[in-house]
Amino acid sequence: MERKVVGYYRTSSLSNVGSDKDSRKRQRHSVLSFTKSNGMKLVEEFYDEGVSGTLDVLNRPQFLSMLSFCEKNGIDTICFESSDRMSRDLLIMETGFHYLSNLGYKLISVSNPDTFIEITPTGTLIRQVLGVISQFEKSNLVDKLRVSRERKSLLNKSRGYISRSGRGKVEGRKFLTQLYPQLEELVVSYRRVVDKRTRKPLSYMKISNLLMTNNDLSVSFNSVKRILDDVKMKKREERNRKRRKSTIPSY
Repeated sequence: MERKVVGYYRTSSLSNVGSDKDSRKRQRHSVLSFTKSNGMKLVEEFYDEGVSGTLDVLNRPQFLSMLSFCEKNGIDTICFESSDRMSRDLLIMETGFHYLSNLGYKLISVSNPDTFIEITPTGTLIRQVLGVISQFEKSNLVDKLRVSRERKSLLNKSRGYISRSGRGKVEGRKFLTQLYPQLEELVVSYRRVVDKRTRKPLSYMKISNLLMTNNDLSVSFNSVKRILDDVKMKKREERNRKRRKSTIPSY
């Protein structure tokens, strides 16, 4: 009789989640291949999307759903791709392992099936070494991403994509001017129009109304102000760049 098991998958970053991404497909392929070749029946799968490996297992929505499913269906075996799907944090991995073991669950890392089975000094050592490696890989990845963000920030600043703090924009939602390239030019042109009644440039609210009436663009008056502030900031940055260039001595 085939042993019934469940599969658990986890991906930390939401940017790696989706039908066009490889993370879940890769994890599922590994678990399916292992269970089929070892006479096991994969009856259900659970996937925590955008859940950090440093989060305790009992704070993961799909992990809790999995435990509930296992309890209702008399399943005691959980399969996953590798130890870092359980956790990249050594303490979280060990506490999770002992908690689940005390409940009677068997954990199988298909990349190294003995990792969570041997409750011996050797098994513990292997588990902890793998945990340390996962922690190192995570720290190394964080450093690489930080350097990449800094490099992209400098590049975007040179292109005029500047955050409110004056740094090159890297993360977060796109500016309206990035979504609608013609918007900045429209706002600036409307701002140059003089209100006949007040003899001052058009107010932010009037520009907002004109954008909706003439261009079918819904832009709040606060966004109009931010766009104009961004234009001033970009001009200031451009002047500073030219000033810095002019001060570089030529040989």
